[in-house]
Amino acid sequence: MREQAAFEARTLVRQSHVCVISTISKNLQGYPFGSVSPFMTDNQGRLIFYIAGIAQHSRNLSEDSRMCATVFDAAEQGDQNAHARVTVVGDAAPVPKEESELLLARYERQYPEAISYRQAHDFQLWRMEVKRVRYIGGFGHIFWIEQNEWQLEAPQFSLEDEARMVEHMNEDHRDANQLILKLIHNIEADDVVMTTLVSDGCYLRANEKNYFIQFETPCHDGMSVRKELVRLTKAARSQAETVSA
Repeated sequence: MREQAAFEARTLVRQSHVCVISTISKNLQGYPFGSVSPFMTDNQGRLIFYIAGIAQHSRNLSEDSRMCATVFDAAEQGDQNAHARVTVVGDAAPVPKEESELLLARYERQYPEAISYRQAHDFQLWRMEVKRVRYIGGFGHIFWIEQNEWQLEAPQFSLEDEARMVEHMNEDHRDANQLILKLIHNIEADDVVMTTLVSDGCYLRANEKNYFIQFETPCHDGMSVRKELVRLTKAARSQAETVSA
């Protein structure tokens, strides 16, 4: 049950692109300070933010690394409390310079509007090391998820390997991107690009929005990623042929 809860919580975070982040206010002497921010996740489930140096969160985190990030399944109607939410608690620090360029390129693939931020307000990547996770999947479905339960095994492929696989899909298999998006999210779009690969899924971008594609099982090397994308493409083609028949 705990393993399933961790999976559900991780999936909700993967599917989310904006969260409420709360830091310890420097200006208000220790009061919690919340705002809204885009984020991405890495293979281990850590959260990554791109924050301006002038932002209150940058100033707060520079003084006190403790923070939390909350995502939730927004109710279109009915009781919001019946829907899932996740609060990720941990400590944030600037991404080291030796990692930042590749990680920023990854962030900009997922959020192309961030490319313009390079010239404004001294934006910097921050990475949150997860300490504990609170998951509420609905009434009575409540768990504290520990760090070792949250983190996934690090894959063998690097950020450079990921970028090459993403480029290959976009240059040689753009039609597969379209088919997979249709299969998983029932969305048709003329321009669908892959932006990011993680061990348990990938992100496709269409109509200025990101969509998470969950893999059947985690993929820890390039070959297993390739096999999973082939499986998804075949399933998508089979569905398309059935519909058109």
